[in-house]
Amino acid sequence: MRIFFSGLMLICLFASVNGQPPKPVKIPSPIIQNALDLIKSQQFSEAEKLLRDQLKKTPANVDARFLLGTVLIQTDKIDEGIKNLEGVLKIDPRHLQANYNLALIFSKRGDNKKAIPYLERAAGIFPPNKTPKSEDAVLLTALTRAYIGEQRKKEAENLIPFIEKISSRDIRILFTLGLIQAELGNYEKAAGVFENVNAQRPGSTDVLYNLGIAYYNLDKLAEAQKVLLEAVNLSPNQPEFYYRLGLIATAQKDSDAAVSYWLKALELKADYHEADFLIGEELLKNKKISGALPFYQKAAQLQPERVLYQLRLGVAYFRLQQYIDARKVFQTVLVKYPADPNFNYLNGYMARAEGLFDQALESFEKVLKVSPDNADVLASIGYIALERGELDKAEQILRRTIKLDPKNFPAYYDLGRLLSRQKKFSEAVPILEQGIALSKDDPGIRYQLFIAYSRLKQKEKAAAMFAEFKRLEKVFNAGSGSSTSADQIRNLPDSIEQKQP
Repeated sequence: MRIFFSGLMLICLFASVNGQPPKPVKIPSPIIQNALDLIKSQQFSEAEKLLRDQLKKTPANVDARFLLGTVLIQTDKIDEGIKNLEGVLKIDPRHLQANYNLALIFSKRGDNKKAIPYLERAAGIFPPNKTPKSEDAVLLTALTRAYIGEQRKKEAENLIPFIEKISSRDIRILFTLGLIQAELGNYEKAAGVFENVNAQRPGSTDVLYNLGIAYYNLDKLAEAQKVLLEAVNLSPNQPEFYYRLGLIATAQKDSDAAVSYWLKALELKADYHEADFLIGEELLKNKKISGALPFYQKAAQLQPERVLYQLRLGVAYFRLQQYIDARKVFQTVLVKYPADPNFNYLNGYMARAEGLFDQALESFEKVLKVSPDNADVLASIGYIALERGELDKAEQILRRTIKLDPKNFPAYYDLGRLLSRQKKFSEAVPILEQGIALSKDDPGIRYQLFIAYSRLKQKEKAAAMFAEFKRLEKVFNAGSGSSTSADQIRNLPDSIEQKQP
Protein backbone atom coordinates (compact mmCIF):
# COMPACT_ATOMS: atom_id res chain seq x y z
CA MET A 1 0.00 0.00 0.00
CA ARG A 2 1.29 3.45 -0.86
CA ILE A 3 1.52 5.91 2.01
CA PHE A 4 0.90 9.53 1.09
CA PHE A 5 2.42 11.27 4.07
CA SER A 6 4.44 14.45 3.64
CA GLY A 7 8.03 14.80 4.83
CA LEU A 8 8.87 16.63 8.04
CA MET A 9 11.10 19.70 8.04
CA LEU A 10 12.78 21.78 10.71
CA ILE A 11 12.48 25.53 10.32
CA CYS A 12 14.23 28.04 12.60
CA LEU A 13 12.56 28.34 15.97
CA PHE A 14 10.01 25.64 15.41
CA ALA A 15 9.48 22.40 13.55
CA SER A 16 7.01 22.71 10.69
CA VAL A 17 4.87 19.74 9.81
CA ASN A 18 2.88 20.17 6.59
CA GLY A 19 2.81 23.90 7.30
CA GLN A 20 1.31 23.56 10.79
CA PRO A 21 4.01 24.53 13.32
CA PRO A 22 3.45 25.09 16.99
CA LYS A 23 3.44 28.70 18.11
CA PRO A 24 6.98 30.10 18.35
CA VAL A 25 8.42 31.12 21.69
CA LYS A 26 8.58 34.87 22.32
CA ILE A 27 12.21 35.83 22.95
CA PRO A 28 12.81 39.41 24.05
CA SER A 29 16.61 39.25 24.42
CA PRO A 30 18.41 41.45 21.82
CA ILE A 31 21.16 38.81 21.42
CA ILE A 32 18.61 36.11 20.78
CA GLN A 33 16.65 38.37 18.43
CA ASN A 34 19.84 39.09 16.50
CA ALA A 35 20.51 35.34 16.20
CA LEU A 36 16.97 34.79 15.02
CA ASP A 37 17.36 37.43 12.31
CA LEU A 38 20.57 35.74 11.13
CA ILE A 39 18.79 32.37 10.98
CA LYS A 40 15.89 33.83 8.98
CA SER A 41 18.39 35.20 6.46
CA GLN A 42 20.12 31.78 6.41
CA GLN A 43 23.37 33.14 7.82
CA PHE A 44 23.81 30.02 9.90
CA SER A 45 27.56 30.26 10.53
CA GLU A 46 27.20 33.77 11.97
CA ALA A 47 24.21 32.69 14.07
CA GLU A 48 26.13 29.67 15.38
CA LYS A 49 29.08 31.81 16.46
CA LEU A 50 26.82 34.35 18.19
CA LEU A 51 24.92 31.65 20.07
CA ARG A 52 28.04 29.77 21.14
CA ASP A 53 29.46 33.01 22.54
CA GLN A 54 26.23 33.63 24.43
CA LEU A 55 26.22 30.12 25.93
CA LYS A 56 29.76 30.58 27.21
CA LYS A 57 28.39 33.47 29.23
CA THR A 58 25.02 31.94 30.18
CA PRO A 59 25.16 28.09 29.81
CA ALA A 60 21.64 27.71 31.19
CA ASN A 61 20.09 30.03 28.58
CA VAL A 62 17.32 27.80 27.20
CA ASP A 63 16.52 30.01 24.24
CA ALA A 64 20.12 30.22 23.09
CA ARG A 65 20.67 26.50 23.45
CA PHE A 66 17.46 25.73 21.57
CA LEU A 67 18.39 28.05 18.71
CA LEU A 68 21.92 26.61 18.56
CA GLY A 69 20.51 23.10 18.33
CA THR A 70 18.25 24.17 15.48
CA VAL A 71 21.11 25.90 13.64
CA LEU A 72 23.38 22.87 13.99
CA ILE A 73 20.69 20.71 12.47
CA GLN A 74 20.35 23.15 9.58
CA THR A 75 24.11 22.85 8.89
CA ASP A 76 24.15 19.03 9.01
CA LYS A 77 25.74 18.90 12.47
CA ILE A 78 22.79 16.78 13.52
CA ASP A 79 24.32 14.80 16.37
CA GLU A 80 25.64 17.95 18.06
CA GLY A 81 22.28 19.58 17.42
CA ILE A 82 20.52 16.70 19.16
CA LYS A 83 22.78 17.08 22.21
CA ASN A 84 21.91 20.77 22.47
CA LEU A 85 18.18 20.12 22.15
CA GLU A 86 18.46 17.41 24.80
CA GLY A 87 20.29 19.96 26.93
CA VAL A 88 17.27 22.23 26.60
CA LEU A 89 15.04 19.47 27.93
CA LYS A 90 17.30 18.90 30.93
CA ILE A 91 16.52 22.46 31.95
CA ASP A 92 12.90 22.52 30.75
CA PRO A 93 11.50 19.00 30.07
CA ARG A 94 8.27 20.43 28.65
CA HIS A 95 9.90 22.78 26.16
CA LEU A 96 7.49 22.41 23.26
CA GLN A 97 9.75 23.23 20.33
CA ALA A 98 12.69 21.16 21.58
CA ASN A 99 10.48 18.12 22.05
CA TYR A 100 8.93 18.76 18.64
CA ASN A 101 12.23 19.05 16.81
CA LEU A 102 13.74 15.99 18.48
CA ALA A 103 10.60 14.01 17.71
CA LEU A 104 10.82 14.90 14.04
CA ILE A 105 14.54 14.18 13.82
CA PHE A 106 14.07 10.65 15.15
CA SER A 107 10.89 10.13 13.11
CA LYS A 108 12.80 11.05 9.97
CA ARG A 109 15.48 8.55 10.94
CA GLY A 110 12.84 5.87 11.42
CA ASP A 111 13.71 5.55 15.10
CA ASN A 112 10.17 5.47 16.47
CA LYS A 113 11.26 4.23 19.88
CA LYS A 114 13.27 7.40 20.50
CA ALA A 115 10.73 9.64 18.79
CA ILE A 116 7.72 8.60 20.87
CA PRO A 117 8.65 10.23 24.23
CA TYR A 118 9.35 13.56 22.47
CA LEU A 119 6.16 13.31 20.43
CA GLU A 120 4.17 12.58 23.58
CA ARG A 121 5.62 15.57 25.42
CA ALA A 122 5.09 17.82 22.39
CA ALA A 123 1.48 16.62 22.26
CA GLY A 124 1.03 17.36 25.94
CA ILE A 125 0.65 13.72 26.95
CA PHE A 126 2.07 13.36 30.45
CA PRO A 127 1.46 10.22 32.56
CA PRO A 128 -0.85 9.26 34.11
CA ASN A 129 -3.03 11.50 31.92
CA LYS A 130 -3.02 10.09 28.38
CA THR A 131 -5.36 12.67 26.82
CA PRO A 132 -3.44 15.03 24.50
CA LYS A 133 -3.44 18.72 25.37
CA SER A 134 -2.36 19.59 21.85
CA GLU A 135 -4.86 19.79 19.01
CA ASP A 136 -2.17 19.73 16.37
CA ALA A 137 -3.62 16.93 14.23
CA VAL A 138 -0.46 16.45 12.20
CA LEU A 139 1.65 16.06 15.34
CA LEU A 140 -0.84 13.56 16.77
CA THR A 141 -0.90 11.68 13.47
CA ALA A 142 2.88 11.44 13.56
CA LEU A 143 2.63 10.03 17.09
CA THR A 144 0.04 7.51 15.93
CA ARG A 145 2.33 6.36 13.13
CA ALA A 146 5.22 6.05 15.60
CA TYR A 147 3.06 3.89 17.89
CA ILE A 148 2.30 1.62 14.94
CA GLY A 149 5.98 1.40 14.10
CA GLU A 150 6.63 0.13 17.62
CA GLN A 151 3.72 -2.35 17.48
CA ARG A 152 1.77 -0.32 20.05
CA LYS A 153 -1.51 -0.84 18.23
CA LYS A 154 -3.84 -0.14 21.15
CA GLU A 155 -2.30 3.28 21.85
CA ALA A 156 -2.50 4.14 18.15
CA GLU A 157 -6.15 3.16 17.98
CA ASN A 158 -6.93 5.17 21.12
CA LEU A 159 -5.60 8.36 19.50
CA ILE A 160 -7.51 8.04 16.23
CA PRO A 161 -10.98 9.08 17.52
CA PHE A 162 -9.46 12.20 19.11
CA ILE A 163 -7.73 13.13 15.84
CA GLU A 164 -10.95 12.52 13.89
CA LYS A 165 -12.86 14.78 16.28
CA ILE A 166 -10.51 17.74 15.86
CA SER A 167 -10.09 17.20 12.10
CA SER A 168 -13.58 16.28 10.95
CA ARG A 169 -13.35 18.57 7.90
CA ASP A 170 -9.63 18.32 7.20
CA ILE A 171 -9.48 16.11 4.10
CA ARG A 172 -5.73 15.65 4.30
CA ILE A 173 -5.79 14.44 7.91
CA LEU A 174 -8.80 12.20 7.32
CA PHE A 175 -7.09 10.61 4.33
CA THR A 176 -3.99 9.92 6.42
CA LEU A 177 -6.17 8.38 9.13
CA GLY A 178 -7.66 6.09 6.48
CA LEU A 179 -4.17 4.96 5.57
CA ILE A 180 -3.40 4.37 9.24
CA GLN A 181 -6.55 2.29 9.72
CA ALA A 182 -5.57 0.21 6.69
CA GLU A 183 -2.04 -0.20 8.06
CA LEU A 184 -3.59 -1.48 11.31
CA GLY A 185 -5.65 -3.96 9.30
CA ASN A 186 -8.91 -2.17 10.13
CA TYR A 187 -10.10 -2.26 6.51
CA GLU A 188 -13.77 -1.69 7.33
CA LYS A 189 -12.89 1.54 9.16
CA ALA A 190 -10.40 2.49 6.46
CA ALA A 191 -13.05 2.07 3.76
CA GLY A 192 -15.46 4.22 5.77
CA VAL A 193 -12.89 7.01 6.06
CA PHE A 194 -12.02 6.88 2.35
CA GLU A 195 -15.73 6.89 1.44
CA ASN A 196 -16.16 10.02 3.58
CA VAL A 197 -13.18 11.73 1.95
CA ASN A 198 -14.38 10.72 -1.52
CA ALA A 199 -17.82 12.17 -0.79
CA GLN A 200 -16.31 15.48 0.36
CA ARG A 201 -13.81 15.71 -2.49
CA PRO A 202 -14.69 13.33 -5.35
CA GLY A 203 -12.36 12.57 -8.20
CA SER A 204 -9.12 12.02 -6.27
CA THR A 205 -7.24 9.06 -7.74
CA ASP A 206 -5.28 8.55 -4.51
CA VAL A 207 -8.49 8.24 -2.52
CA LEU A 208 -10.11 5.92 -5.07
CA TYR A 209 -6.99 3.76 -5.25
CA ASN A 210 -6.81 3.27 -1.48
CA LEU A 211 -10.57 2.77 -1.24
CA GLY A 212 -10.22 0.03 -3.85
CA ILE A 213 -7.50 -1.65 -1.80
CA ALA A 214 -9.65 -1.49 1.34
CA TYR A 215 -12.58 -3.08 -0.53
CA TYR A 216 -10.26 -5.75 -1.93
CA ASN A 217 -9.06 -6.67 1.56
CA LEU A 218 -12.70 -6.90 2.65
CA ASP A 219 -13.32 -9.30 -0.25
CA LYS A 220 -15.70 -6.77 -1.82
CA LEU A 221 -14.32 -7.48 -5.26
CA ALA A 222 -17.03 -5.86 -7.37
CA GLU A 223 -16.83 -2.63 -5.35
CA ALA A 224 -13.02 -2.67 -5.53
CA GLN A 225 -13.11 -3.16 -9.27
CA LYS A 226 -15.59 -0.31 -9.73
CA VAL A 227 -13.59 2.34 -7.87
CA LEU A 228 -10.26 1.25 -9.39
CA LEU A 229 -11.75 1.47 -12.90
CA GLU A 230 -12.93 4.96 -11.97
CA ALA A 231 -9.36 5.77 -10.91
CA VAL A 232 -8.05 4.39 -14.22
CA ASN A 233 -10.47 6.60 -16.15
CA LEU A 234 -9.16 9.64 -14.28
CA SER A 235 -5.49 8.63 -14.55
CA PRO A 236 -4.94 5.95 -17.22
CA ASN A 237 -1.15 5.81 -16.98
CA GLN A 238 -0.72 4.46 -13.45
CA PRO A 239 0.69 0.89 -13.61
CA GLU A 240 -0.23 0.24 -9.98
CA PHE A 241 -3.93 0.64 -10.82
CA TYR A 242 -3.75 -2.11 -13.46
CA TYR A 243 -1.71 -4.31 -11.13
CA ARG A 244 -4.46 -4.13 -8.49
CA LEU A 245 -7.17 -4.74 -11.09
CA GLY A 246 -5.25 -7.87 -12.06
CA LEU A 247 -5.32 -9.07 -8.46
CA ILE A 248 -9.08 -8.57 -8.39
CA ALA A 249 -9.52 -10.41 -11.69
CA THR A 250 -7.55 -13.44 -10.53
CA ALA A 251 -9.56 -13.49 -7.30
CA GLN A 252 -12.66 -13.55 -9.52
CA LYS A 253 -11.09 -16.49 -11.43
CA ASP A 254 -10.85 -14.46 -14.63
CA SER A 255 -7.36 -15.44 -15.76
CA ASP A 256 -7.54 -13.73 -19.17
CA ALA A 257 -8.50 -10.39 -17.62
CA ALA A 258 -5.83 -10.72 -14.92
CA VAL A 259 -3.06 -11.35 -17.45
CA SER A 260 -4.36 -8.51 -19.63
CA TYR A 261 -4.22 -6.04 -16.74
CA TRP A 262 -0.72 -7.12 -15.73
CA LEU A 263 0.51 -6.84 -19.31
CA LYS A 264 -0.83 -3.28 -19.35
CA ALA A 265 1.05 -2.58 -16.12
CA LEU A 266 4.23 -3.86 -17.78
CA GLU A 267 3.57 -1.68 -20.79
CA LEU A 268 3.60 1.35 -18.49
CA LYS A 269 6.43 0.10 -16.26
CA ALA A 270 8.80 -2.33 -17.94
CA ASP A 271 10.59 -3.33 -14.72
CA TYR A 272 7.40 -4.18 -12.79
CA HIS A 273 8.70 -7.51 -11.51
CA GLU A 274 5.59 -8.23 -9.44
CA ALA A 275 3.48 -8.15 -12.61
CA ASP A 276 5.93 -10.44 -14.44
CA PHE A 277 5.84 -12.89 -11.57
CA LEU A 278 2.06 -12.97 -11.29
CA ILE A 279 1.66 -13.50 -15.04
CA GLY A 280 3.95 -16.50 -14.63
CA GLU A 281 1.81 -17.73 -11.73
CA GLU A 282 -1.40 -17.33 -13.70
CA LEU A 283 -0.04 -19.17 -16.73
CA LEU A 284 1.40 -21.94 -14.56
CA LYS A 285 -1.96 -22.30 -12.84
CA ASN A 286 -3.47 -22.91 -16.26
CA LYS A 287 -0.69 -25.42 -17.12
CA LYS A 288 0.90 -23.10 -19.70
CA ILE A 289 4.39 -23.76 -18.39
CA SER A 290 6.28 -22.79 -21.54
CA GLY A 291 4.42 -19.48 -21.61
CA ALA A 292 5.10 -18.86 -17.92
CA LEU A 293 8.85 -19.41 -18.16
CA PRO A 294 9.92 -16.04 -19.73
CA PHE A 295 7.93 -14.10 -17.14
CA TYR A 296 9.55 -16.01 -14.28
CA GLN A 297 12.93 -15.43 -15.93
CA LYS A 298 12.39 -11.69 -16.11
CA ALA A 299 11.08 -11.41 -12.54
CA ALA A 300 14.05 -13.39 -11.21
CA GLN A 301 16.46 -11.28 -13.27
CA LEU A 302 14.99 -8.02 -12.00
CA GLN A 303 14.92 -9.19 -8.37
CA PRO A 304 17.55 -11.90 -7.89
CA GLU A 305 17.23 -11.65 -4.09
CA ARG A 306 13.57 -12.70 -4.14
CA VAL A 307 13.85 -16.34 -3.12
CA LEU A 308 10.29 -17.14 -4.18
CA TYR A 309 11.04 -15.91 -7.71
CA GLN A 310 14.03 -18.24 -7.89
CA LEU A 311 11.97 -21.13 -6.56
CA ARG A 312 9.26 -20.71 -9.19
CA LEU A 313 11.82 -20.28 -11.97
CA GLY A 314 13.58 -23.47 -10.93
CA VAL A 315 10.29 -25.38 -10.79
CA ALA A 316 9.32 -24.11 -14.25
CA TYR A 317 12.67 -25.29 -15.67
CA PHE A 318 12.19 -28.61 -13.92
CA ARG A 319 8.73 -29.17 -15.32
CA LEU A 320 10.02 -28.41 -18.80
CA GLN A 321 12.82 -30.92 -18.20
CA GLN A 322 15.48 -28.23 -18.51
CA TYR A 323 17.38 -29.86 -15.69
CA ILE A 324 20.69 -28.07 -16.16
CA ASP A 325 18.97 -24.68 -15.86
CA ALA A 326 16.93 -25.87 -12.88
CA ARG A 327 20.07 -27.15 -11.16
CA LYS A 328 21.80 -23.79 -11.64
CA VAL A 329 18.91 -21.97 -10.01
CA PHE A 330 18.62 -24.29 -7.02
CA GLN A 331 22.35 -24.53 -6.42
CA THR A 332 22.74 -20.74 -6.60
CA VAL A 333 20.11 -20.35 -3.90
CA LEU A 334 21.68 -23.13 -1.82
CA VAL A 335 24.96 -21.19 -1.74
CA LYS A 336 23.09 -18.54 0.25
CA TYR A 337 20.82 -20.92 2.16
CA PRO A 338 22.78 -24.20 2.42
CA ALA A 339 20.59 -25.69 5.15
CA ASP A 340 17.25 -24.56 3.78
CA PRO A 341 14.98 -27.63 3.69
CA ASN A 342 12.79 -26.43 0.82
CA PHE A 343 15.60 -25.86 -1.65
CA ASN A 344 17.43 -28.99 -0.56
CA TYR A 345 14.22 -30.88 -1.26
CA LEU A 346 13.86 -29.30 -4.72
CA ASN A 347 17.51 -29.91 -5.51
CA GLY A 348 17.10 -33.52 -4.43
CA TYR A 349 13.89 -33.93 -6.41
CA MET A 350 15.62 -32.62 -9.53
CA ALA A 351 18.56 -34.99 -9.05
CA ARG A 352 16.03 -37.78 -8.60
CA ALA A 353 14.40 -36.89 -11.93
CA GLU A 354 17.82 -37.07 -13.62
CA GLY A 355 18.48 -40.47 -12.08
CA LEU A 356 21.25 -39.08 -9.86
CA PHE A 357 19.98 -40.99 -6.86
CA ASP A 358 23.05 -40.64 -4.64
CA GLN A 359 22.99 -36.85 -5.03
CA ALA A 360 19.26 -36.85 -4.42
CA LEU A 361 19.60 -38.82 -1.20
CA GLU A 362 22.34 -36.50 0.00
CA SER A 363 19.99 -33.51 -0.36
CA PHE A 364 17.05 -35.39 1.16
CA GLU A 365 19.11 -36.34 4.22
CA LYS A 366 19.75 -32.64 4.88
CA VAL A 367 16.01 -32.09 4.97
CA LEU A 368 15.42 -35.01 7.33
CA LYS A 369 17.93 -33.56 9.81
CA VAL A 370 15.60 -30.59 10.15
CA SER A 371 12.30 -32.40 9.61
CA PRO A 372 12.59 -36.16 10.23
CA ASP A 373 8.91 -36.82 9.49
CA ASN A 374 8.77 -34.86 6.24
CA ALA A 375 6.35 -36.96 4.22
CA ASP A 376 7.31 -35.48 0.85
CA VAL A 377 10.97 -36.32 1.39
CA LEU A 378 10.15 -39.81 2.60
CA ALA A 379 7.97 -40.37 -0.46
CA SER A 380 10.93 -39.51 -2.70
CA ILE A 381 13.26 -41.77 -0.74
CA GLY A 382 10.69 -44.54 -1.13
CA TYR A 383 10.59 -43.88 -4.86
CA ILE A 384 14.39 -44.21 -5.12
CA ALA A 385 14.35 -47.46 -3.14
CA LEU A 386 11.68 -48.77 -5.53
CA GLU A 387 13.70 -47.77 -8.60
CA ARG A 388 16.75 -49.52 -7.15
CA GLY A 389 14.78 -52.69 -6.56
CA GLU A 390 14.90 -52.40 -2.76
CA LEU A 391 11.25 -53.39 -2.54
CA ASP A 392 10.96 -54.20 1.18
CA LYS A 393 12.63 -50.93 2.12
CA ALA A 394 10.50 -49.00 -0.38
CA GLU A 395 7.25 -50.52 0.90
CA GLN A 396 8.13 -49.75 4.51
CA ILE A 397 8.96 -46.11 3.71
CA LEU A 398 5.93 -45.55 1.48
CA ARG A 399 3.49 -47.00 4.02
CA ARG A 400 5.06 -44.78 6.70
CA THR A 401 4.62 -41.81 4.37
CA ILE A 402 0.91 -42.52 3.91
CA LYS A 403 0.48 -42.88 7.66
CA LEU A 404 2.14 -39.49 8.19
CA ASP A 405 0.29 -37.85 5.31
CA PRO A 406 -2.88 -39.65 4.14
CA LYS A 407 -3.15 -37.23 1.20
CA ASN A 408 0.34 -37.78 -0.20
CA PHE A 409 -0.43 -38.68 -3.80
CA PRO A 410 3.09 -39.78 -4.89
CA ALA A 411 3.24 -42.30 -2.04
CA TYR A 412 -0.01 -43.97 -3.17
CA TYR A 413 1.21 -43.96 -6.77
CA ASP A 414 4.55 -45.61 -5.99
CA LEU A 415 3.15 -48.05 -3.44
CA GLY A 416 0.57 -49.13 -6.01
CA ARG A 417 3.33 -49.61 -8.60
CA LEU A 418 5.37 -51.59 -6.11
CA LEU A 419 2.49 -53.94 -5.27
CA SER A 420 1.75 -54.45 -8.96
CA ARG A 421 5.41 -55.28 -9.57
CA GLN A 422 5.09 -57.92 -6.85
CA LYS A 423 1.91 -59.14 -8.61
CA LYS A 424 -0.16 -58.23 -5.55
CA PHE A 425 -2.86 -56.74 -7.77
CA SER A 426 -5.69 -57.12 -5.28
CA GLU A 427 -3.69 -55.07 -2.75
CA ALA A 428 -2.60 -52.58 -5.41
CA VAL A 429 -6.12 -51.68 -6.61
CA PRO A 430 -7.45 -49.96 -3.42
CA ILE A 431 -4.14 -48.11 -3.00
CA LEU A 432 -4.26 -46.83 -6.59
CA GLU A 433 -7.95 -45.97 -6.32
CA GLN A 434 -7.20 -43.86 -3.24
CA GLY A 435 -4.44 -42.17 -5.20
CA ILE A 436 -6.80 -41.32 -8.06
CA ALA A 437 -9.15 -39.68 -5.59
CA LEU A 438 -6.28 -37.32 -4.71
CA SER A 439 -5.37 -36.43 -8.30
CA LYS A 440 -7.95 -35.58 -10.92
CA ASP A 441 -5.52 -35.11 -13.79
CA ASP A 442 -2.51 -37.44 -13.39
CA PRO A 443 -2.51 -40.02 -16.22
CA GLY A 444 0.29 -42.19 -14.81
CA ILE A 445 -1.66 -43.58 -11.88
CA ARG A 446 -4.56 -44.40 -14.19
CA TYR A 447 -2.21 -46.46 -16.33
CA GLN A 448 -1.09 -48.38 -13.26
CA LEU A 449 -4.68 -49.02 -12.30
CA PHE A 450 -5.45 -50.15 -15.87
CA ILE A 451 -2.68 -52.77 -15.53
CA ALA A 452 -4.04 -53.96 -12.17
CA TYR A 453 -7.61 -54.22 -13.48
CA SER A 454 -6.37 -56.11 -16.53
CA ARG A 455 -4.45 -58.66 -14.44
CA LEU A 456 -7.55 -59.18 -12.30
CA LYS A 457 -9.65 -59.79 -15.45
CA GLN A 458 -11.84 -56.74 -14.76
CA LYS A 459 -12.12 -55.91 -18.46
CA GLU A 460 -14.72 -53.14 -18.38
CA LYS A 461 -12.91 -51.24 -15.64
CA ALA A 462 -9.61 -51.79 -17.43
CA ALA A 463 -10.97 -50.42 -20.74
CA ALA A 464 -12.50 -47.35 -19.07
CA MET A 465 -9.31 -46.65 -17.13
CA PHE A 466 -7.15 -47.00 -20.27
CA ALA A 467 -9.36 -44.51 -22.13
CA GLU A 468 -9.06 -42.08 -19.23
CA PHE A 469 -5.29 -42.56 -19.22
CA LYS A 470 -5.00 -41.70 -22.92
CA ARG A 471 -7.19 -38.63 -22.57
CA LEU A 472 -5.26 -37.24 -19.63
CA GLU A 473 -1.88 -38.06 -21.14
CA LYS A 474 -2.75 -35.89 -24.14
CA VAL A 475 -3.78 -33.04 -21.84
CA PHE A 476 -0.63 -33.43 -19.75
CA ASN A 477 1.71 -33.35 -22.74
CA ALA A 478 -0.03 -30.29 -24.20
CA GLY A 479 0.30 -28.39 -20.93
CA SER A 480 3.88 -29.31 -20.14
CA GLY A 481 5.29 -28.75 -23.61
CA SER A 482 6.88 -32.20 -23.34
CA SER A 483 6.36 -35.41 -25.25
CA THR A 484 7.54 -37.47 -22.30
CA SER A 485 4.92 -39.67 -20.70
CA ALA A 486 3.52 -38.64 -17.35
CA ASP A 487 4.78 -41.88 -15.85
CA GLN A 488 8.34 -40.75 -16.51
CA ILE A 489 7.97 -37.25 -15.10
CA ARG A 490 5.20 -36.20 -12.79
CA ASN A 491 4.46 -32.80 -11.32
CA LEU A 492 6.11 -31.73 -8.12
CA PRO A 493 3.86 -32.14 -5.08
CA ASP A 494 1.90 -28.91 -4.63
CA SER A 495 2.62 -28.82 -0.89
CA ILE A 496 6.33 -28.50 -1.58
CA GLU A 497 5.99 -26.16 -4.51
CA GLN A 498 4.14 -23.63 -2.37
CA LYS A 499 6.70 -23.60 0.45
CA GLN A 500 8.99 -20.62 0.95
CA PRO A 501 12.23 -20.41 2.93
